[in-house]
Amino acid sequence: MNLKIQTFFVATTLLLISCGDKKSENKNTVSPVQNASVETDTTQTLEQQVPRKESINLFNLTYRDSSSVSFVSLSDIYPMDGTDSDSLVLPDPKKMEKKASQYFTLDKNYRKRFLSKTGISESDSIFIYDYAKNKLVALAIKNLKTAALINGYASEEDWPYNRYDYMTGFEISNKYLKGFSDYYTDVLVYAGKENPFVRGQLTPIKWQKTTAKSFPSKPLTKEGKEYVGDAKKGDTHKYTANGFDYFLQDYLDERKFVAARRLLVIDSKTKEVYIEKFYGRGEGTSVSPLNHEAENGVIQWTGKLFKNKPFVVFGFQYESFGCPGISFIDKSNEDVYIQCDNRH
Repeated sequence: MNLKIQTFFVATTLLLISCGDKKSENKNTVSPVQNASVETDTTQTLEQQVPRKESINLFNLTYRDSSSVSFVSLSDIYPMDGTDSDSLVLPDPKKMEKKASQYFTLDKNYRKRFLSKTGISESDSIFIYDYAKNKLVALAIKNLKTAALINGYASEEDWPYNRYDYMTGFEISNKYLKGFSDYYTDVLVYAGKENPFVRGQLTPIKWQKTTAKSFPSKPLTKEGKEYVGDAKKGDTHKYTANGFDYFLQDYLDERKFVAARRLLVIDSKTKEVYIEKFYGRGEGTSVSPLNHEAENGVIQWTGKLFKNKPFVVFGFQYESFGCPGISFIDKSNEDVYIQCDNRH
């Protein structure tokens, strides 16, 4: 099993379009409904978790083996609170047969509450974007079923299930997902009025080794020193695109394995630092391989992903307990974390 697919199972692996974008969208966009316009801390209990507020809510598409449908979980913005009010979220699974309780659709009363609490309207759409394949699917919410699926860390031995064992979201027919990445490792999902994604403007980062002296002279921050620790400098990598120079510095442990990495993205002309990020090994995190080291596919990407937002860069760290982030290349230092419903 390659690293990207392995990470998918552990972690589950980021408003106008130019005329050129519109032309390419028509080629690969599937719009099976008329109203779905394409242009248009690990110790916390589930009850204690507070949904992360993001500038844009992105979700995963969950692959379901031997099934004709896939699933988009919105439980990160529609969590259970462990109280009697959960009965308004889902019916009692203990009253169901074992097989039927593992996945089921919701009736209109549960659906109505779900839409109300998540701020989603029947007139909205789900936009599913595979940035590696440059394929976009738009589906009208009114035509999608709401459903509940047992989360990936529950098993048949846990039956009968509790309500908080479930992810709640939308059912997606696989007939709309033909040609998408295996296991949907490169897929982002958004629910709303208009498509937020820019088509075909992400590119794989093609790292080239460079000298350590070429890495911009900038003292390590306190955070950086914590990431690096006693690790020693290893290879230095560089990539240039979009008017930026991307520098990546490896830090090696005593076994010569990469323990941490430091990323600097600077303006190619002014040499101004736009972002500085650190990635490291820890409990629940690991440094991802670089693109030329990966067994399959691309891991680091950069370019334009969202309309009316800065360029992005992502793909440097695997998460077991958290969710992967997408970094904006601007002074806000903002990372958008995918709402991946990780209950590890």
